[in-house]
Amino acid sequence: MPTRRVAVVGIDGAGKSSVLAELRRQAPASAAAVPVTFAALTCPDFHDTRDVPLADLSRDMRAFSVGCDELGSLELKATAMYLQMTLFGPVERHILDTFAPEVLVFERHPLIELQVYGPLYTALARPGWVTTELAQGAARVLDRHRPGAFDDIQAWVRAEARRLGTDTDVWTQLTEIGDILGRGLADNIAAFSARLRTTLPDTVLWLDAPPDQAAARCAARAGDGQREMHETAERLTALRHSYLATQELFAREYPDIEFHRIDTADEVDLAESVRACVAEGKLFE
Repeated sequence: MPTRRVAVVGIDGAGKSSVLAELRRQAPASAAAVPVTFAALTCPDFHDTRDVPLADLSRDMRAFSVGCDELGSLELKATAMYLQMTLFGPVERHILDTFAPEVLVFERHPLIELQVYGPLYTALARPGWVTTELAQGAARVLDRHRPGAFDDIQAWVRAEARRLGTDTDVWTQLTEIGDILGRGLADNIAAFSARLRTTLPDTVLWLDAPPDQAAARCAARAGDGQREMHETAERLTALRHSYLATQELFAREYPDIEFHRIDTADEVDLAESVRACVAEGKLFE
């Protein structure tokens, strides 16, 4: 039987990490090492999942994303988020080939998230957005994380460009994404599937929390640390609307893919949200 692939998505602060942790806890033990009953993959921080390839590069890209928040550039942030997604396919393939799980649950899925964040990417993808100062700033924050980290990220981009026949410049990624998102849904899904080496999940579980509650959770989680630039009530509201539009679009264009809304508001117990995920995702059958 092929692995059932289920994506858990939602705005920051919607409860994805909490739900995924509880699903891992509840997952039935496997009788043998391979195949396993249940596996889960954290995206885009792949290094938070045990025993996956490209973990060091994932840490470097996470540092790039955090550094973009420090630099205050939405363009850099969007580029960093996309680069993190480019690791998805190889990591997913490793889990499928190595463990052959009956169910594989993703915390986020790039083919869904690119539709949700599409308006942001398209708005930011203008020629000449990157300046020497921004590029130097990105290299500087990465060198602080680990000397040579930016060189390794650029080497990955060049390797992917050779595979795809695209531009090797890390700073053209945003323009390329914007161009692809300007196509129809089927065409852009096909293009991103090739770039990211994955396909659409069988089921999408959209964790939906009010943006003001989600923003408060993000603030509490960050404490005195750096919050991600999009973790404001205003931006989370826009992203929630985009999730709703994406759900409606998939209902029309991909009716075979189940796209369920799961309530994760403060008034709903975590256990109730998890039960809904298990039922709608058919996770432990």
